[in-house]
Amino acid sequence: MARSTTIMPMMKSLTIALFPLALITSWSSFANIDIEYQVTEVASSNKNYGLSVIAPASDPEQLVPYWHRKAVKICGSKKYKASALIKKETQCGDAIKVTSTGEKCEVIPASVFGTLSCNGT
Repeated sequence: MARSTTIMPMMKSLTIALFPLALITSWSSFANIDIEYQVTEVASSNKNYGLSVIAPASDPEQLVPYWHRKAVKICGSKKYKASALIKKETQCGDAIKVTSTGEKCEVIPASVFGTLSCNGT
């Protein structure tokens, strides 16, 4: 019994040490994403916008937090209301590029699009 009680504290400390490492690893995978934002004002309204977030991510869900952060920056201190987000995965386009290693399709990066309305505080 004494043996198992000494193993448990070691396992807890190992878990505590590995958890921050997992957070750093998952955050660093997003740190290198080259993100493009496209913002369109709807009919000179100063409160309604179309917002696209485009990046070479494997999963468009990765881009959703970036969409919301940009929405907060656009609306400032005002609350915002968002439409349902349209998420598209990375796709192969119609254009083909011929290289020395063969043919490659034009890559259309993943994207998230939605409209937002900046409301009063």
